Amino acid sequence: MKNQEKATKNKSLINDIVRISVLEEEVEYYTTLLQPHDTGHIHTAISFIKDRIRILKGGKKEWPFE
Repeated sequence: MKNQEKATKNKSLINDIVRISVLEEEVEYYTTLLQPHDTGHIHTAISFIKDRIRILKGGKKEWPFE
């Protein structure tokens, strides 16, 4: 049973690494869309995604990710 638990943990870690990579690429793309005006929603999305990345990297979970 321990081997199965270890495999599940390793799969979860790999999934998190891939998820982090994809989210970081999304932040880079959304950053290219920013304009001096009328892009507050994009700033909000970038901030939200950066928080998610921080949590996936082991940061403290805070609302809304609790």
